[in-house]
Amino acid sequence: MTKDALSLEPRSIHDIASWHAHIYFDESIAAQSRIIRDWVTQNFVVEIGPWHDQAFGPHTSPSWYFGFTKEQFSEIVSWLSLNHNGLRILIHPNTDNPLADHIVAGLWIGDRQPINTERLPRSLKALGEKPEEITPNSFPPGLAK
Repeated sequence: MTKDALSLEPRSIHDIASWHAHIYFDESIAAQSRIIRDWVTQNFVVEIGPWHDQAFGPHTSPSWYFGFTKEQFSEIVSWLSLNHNGLRILIHPNTDNPLADHIVAGLWIGDRQPINTERLPRSLKALGEKPEEITPNSFPPGLAK
């Protein structure tokens, strides 16, 4: 953990704009990861991110992510804890501080893996950006858009 990611004051839960779940895999377990991706799209109104067959951004192995709202946190994290099929999953909030979100505030299901902290800013506001809001693109049958 890098010293730059630590807070001197408590962070407010109101700073959370949304959540990401990053699912990591390698070639030997890519099929398991695709199954979880299918299950997520069949069961939740979420934002399904791209599939990366190689390391991408701060993620040091192949992965994909899905984004979800604060209101979905309990349901989705509970579901992932039961259905991760042994894969490594990083669940992190999206706030103004992506560095702290990934390495301090993140929750892991399965084993941790390294994150490339050099690719994560300490403040989106300083870059003229905002924390990520979720734009759902997965609408399971029977769930309202």
